[in-house]
Amino acid sequence: METPFAAAAPGQAPVAPALPAKPSAGRRRLVNLGLGLLIAGLLVYSWIDTNASVSEFVNGFFGSKGLLRNVLPESLPPEVSQFWDGFRAAATTLAIAILSIAFGIVGSLAMLPLAARNITPSRPLYELARLIQAILRAIPELIMLLLFNVVLGFSPFAAVLALTVHGIGVKGKLFAEAVEEMDTSAVDALRVAGASRLQVFLHAVLPGVRNTLTALTLYRLDANFRSAVTLGAVGGGGIGFLIDNQLSVFQFKAVTTYMIVLVIVVLAVERISTELRTRLG
Repeated sequence: METPFAAAAPGQAPVAPALPAKPSAGRRRLVNLGLGLLIAGLLVYSWIDTNASVSEFVNGFFGSKGLLRNVLPESLPPEVSQFWDGFRAAATTLAIAILSIAFGIVGSLAMLPLAARNITPSRPLYELARLIQAILRAIPELIMLLLFNVVLGFSPFAAVLALTVHGIGVKGKLFAEAVEEMDTSAVDALRVAGASRLQVFLHAVLPGVRNTLTALTLYRLDANFRSAVTLGAVGGGGIGFLIDNQLSVFQFKAVTTYMIVLVIVVLAVERISTELRTRLG
């Protein structure tokens, strides 16, 4: 076994081992220069590829037809008569988020015994489960919705399925990582006692990570609600659909009303989920 200090003669202080040589200053400067040039090149490419323009930015915000001089003045005051329609549409958006969370939990828990490294029955099944989750995460909810719109038409249920499928990939990974980081003493005890894999999963794994999975689910509820608003603008229904419709006919006062409703509901959902996570923690 190596000691942190080299042996020394009696009466002498121990000698510290030699430290590895520091990289030369010239090499560090060269690496930093290369990284700086790479970042600068990426920024220039992104600016050109996105057709970014300072003049368009200024005109869009400060021009006669811009946001500050035209859109905002026409957006106030909000159209009070639209508040009830906005809250009804927001309730639909919230229902989309809740239902997709529920379906996503079922799918994520079904994959959990395979996707967690410390409880999976075999390495090939583990790799397959993680690959499926990665594929589902890689396809954005918007693309999922467009696919479901083809077969189901424009409806809130298409948005539910889009969020569910994408959410299985996201929550599945988070759930599996929570199980991999848990204390496995109860799992090992049941295994030694001869319990089956299903019994171990139901009576040791799930109780051990119950609070963590609940907190992750509540966090995803916030994200699902925001995603449901975005999906609503492309046929998913809810308040996003109303906002998109009113913007297309330049009814900015109604849009302001719906935005106020949206902020109220988002803050309420965040507050409730935060309080629940705090109590669970």
